[in-house]
Amino acid sequence: MKAVERGKKKIVVAELEAKLQQANSMFVTEYLGMNVAQMSRLRRELRNIGVEFIVTKNTLLKIAARGTKAESLNDFYNGPNAIACVAGDPASAARVIHGFSKEVPSLKVKAGFLGDHVLSPEDIQKLATLPTKEVLLGKFVGLLQAVPQRLVYVLAGNVAKLVYTLDAIKRQKAQA
Repeated sequence: MKAVERGKKKIVVAELEAKLQQANSMFVTEYLGMNVAQMSRLRRELRNIGVEFIVTKNTLLKIAARGTKAESLNDFYNGPNAIACVAGDPASAARVIHGFSKEVPSLKVKAGFLGDHVLSPEDIQKLATLPTKEVLLGKFVGLLQAVPQRLVYVLAGNVAKLVYTLDAIKRQKAQA
């Protein structure tokens, strides 16, 4: 019977390790006190943005995290944890988790990583409040458009001043 359990655990560790290898970021949360409906809703919201929310045993998570970026979070793998593995946009995932934790206070963000950086709960909150990628790209494009327009206005203003000055000199000479 233990051989079957050990085989299942090896499969779980292998699957978890594959997910951790693919993740460019991950968030560790404590879900103690959440009911099944709340957990299902959170999973659904995260799945809609391409994030997998996994409840797993801490010992299996520590084994699977060896050699991955998630190993840096080993100190946070205690208590009833669930992890959000993010392969896409980490700000969207942080936004969903942060918003859900406001609505359901029993969900607590413990830590996370983004690239090679370990994130505190405060860092994850800051990440959640960032504008979306589309908004940032829109602002950037607006800045790129504004610079040439301003340059044209400045140059046109100087040319106009020159024309007005030459016109004033012409009038003075005409009156003299």
